[in-house]
Amino acid sequence: MNEERPPSTYGKCVVERKLGEGGMGAVYYGHHESLDVPVAIKVLPRYLDIKDPEYAHRFFREARLAARLSHPNIVRVLDSGTEGNHHYLVMEYIDGPTCRDKVEKEGRLDWREAVDVVKQVASGLGYAADKGIIHRDITPDNIMIDSEGRARITDLGLAKEAAADRTGVTRTGASLGTPYYMSPEQINSARDVDFRADIYSLGITLYHLVCGVVPYTGSTFEVMTKHVREPLPSPKKHVEDLPDAFCDVIRMMTAKEPEQRYESYEALTEDLDKLLKGEEVSAAGFTEESMVIAHEEPSKGGTADRSQEETQVINPQAPANKTVIYAAIAVVVVVIIAAVTVVLMVA
Repeated sequence: MNEERPPSTYGKCVVERKLGEGGMGAVYYGHHESLDVPVAIKVLPRYLDIKDPEYAHRFFREARLAARLSHPNIVRVLDSGTEGNHHYLVMEYIDGPTCRDKVEKEGRLDWREAVDVVKQVASGLGYAADKGIIHRDITPDNIMIDSEGRARITDLGLAKEAAADRTGVTRTGASLGTPYYMSPEQINSARDVDFRADIYSLGITLYHLVCGVVPYTGSTFEVMTKHVREPLPSPKKHVEDLPDAFCDVIRMMTAKEPEQRYESYEALTEDLDKLLKGEEVSAAGFTEESMVIAHEEPSKGGTADRSQEETQVINPQAPANKTVIYAAIAVVVVVIIAAVTVVLMVA
């Protein structure tokens, strides 16, 4: 059975070449004839549309949400429609790589460059949050760098409206997103998240950009479990000379409990600015007491070096005090000896 060939035109756009393809569709480079500008055309695979109409609903919802956003750090959606049973979105073409492309090419980014990128993304996400929109899929793949060096957020396919999920696209208890970057609360239920879930994903993205690797690896289940239960590995395990303040900011961005993360994008942006200026950040010394215990060895100067600290997950069902255990054992032994003595005397 031959696959249906995609159209060579979508609306007023002529396809010139394919740029890439992912699970949620192929992206083509094209030319918008009436506007006379290059565009990127995202096309939903036919098999997904046939498999579940929900994909088409989500696809066009991306266009509607993006159309409400006009910000220098967010890729604009120009048009949407259906051509020959193929659903498509027309977006402005960004002439630059994704952040993942940059990491794969360079190994990792200098922390200052990465902080500048994340600060721009935080500006765009803050604007979207003010409009009641949460992205829910912030990853290095969904951040592009244009020819002017600006970070541009793309792919609002999993975005939701904070006030109410009126579309019904997110099923109760559903876990949507990219596991390597998902917040604990998003893993439990994608419906029950707010802007702080994006801050978490942005923090994991910052870790990846600077360290060259994601903090948690393994199977999908293992990665998601680690996001929920395990403390963030120190970025200094990968880049030893990172400033302590940088590590503190990432820790606060990726706190397991949303209440312990930055309370607003303004507060986050302020700390990112201070990082670049070498000033003290509000996250200085941050540790999430509900998740980890820090073991610090005093240095010669009497101050613990946070780069050497070790962390462990607190066991909520910790064993009883050793003294109590030993006392209980002693009582049992005495009772046994007494019972044996009585038996021998009777005999």
